[in-house]
Amino acid sequence: MKKIVVFTSSSLRHKCFRIFLSNFKNIHILKTFSEKGDRLKNLLKKREEEGENISLELKHVSLREQSEIDFFDSYLKSAKDNSNNFYCEKGYVSTEECLKKVKILNPDLIIVYGSSILKGNILKEFKNRILNVHLGLSPYYRGSSTNYFPFTNNEPEYAGATFMFLDEGVDTGAIIHQIRSRIYSGDNFHQIGNRLILDMFKIYCQIILNFKKIKKIKINYKNQKRFLYKRKDFTLKTLKKLYDNFNKGMINDYLKNKKKRNQVVPLVEQSWVKKIDYNRI
Repeated sequence: MKKIVVFTSSSLRHKCFRIFLSNFKNIHILKTFSEKGDRLKNLLKKREEEGENISLELKHVSLREQSEIDFFDSYLKSAKDNSNNFYCEKGYVSTEECLKKVKILNPDLIIVYGSSILKGNILKEFKNRILNVHLGLSPYYRGSSTNYFPFTNNEPEYAGATFMFLDEGVDTGAIIHQIRSRIYSGDNFHQIGNRLILDMFKIYCQIILNFKKIKKIKINYKNQKRFLYKRKDFTLKTLKKLYDNFNKGMINDYLKNKKKRNQVVPLVEQSWVKKIDYNRI
């Protein structure tokens, strides 16, 4: 039995994450710390207060929320919540108060998905025992919205998830394992993103339970593309470009040459990670 503490956020996808983990065999969540708030909504609220017309951005967020309901809500209605959840303010997971609580709980691992950037003494106290998932393929796309910009840049092969050890940098920890987004003809942006999140849940559980099997894998990233995006880079211009790419057939163009395009973007993969059952949450 792996005893864990979870640091996450409060959106529907994060709620589903902690409850899914709490129902997975041989994983026991001692405590979940869910930080309240939505960073994208907060950004848009600020822009609206500054007088910007954000109607397209608000529509994008509304579509995201409906897609999350479509993907996660039925599971949440039937699953028992064993996550021992505690809602807290943004940044709480880096406080000394939180560290004291976690030290008393004495988890085997701290599992991070979607919380604020972890800082301070907790990184030292639990060095090499904090795992993070970055929704993006690092080191190619780092920072914020890193599964948004690959589609804005017409590069679906760079969309995926990276499991890593957490360190002081921004998505710079040692990479454990990576998965690429499953993409099908007719998909929209939010379907691709939420399908990836469901896949991520299942792989994360494998990594938690097989923590001692993790091996260091080196990849030569010489001459590979590298981007670092910030939250402010999510703009009306990039959003229009994203939808324009979808409307012009970006997905089908990618699928026609999927194998060749994926080969350009090598992934870190642990040999013991099992193929997941895509038909079950």
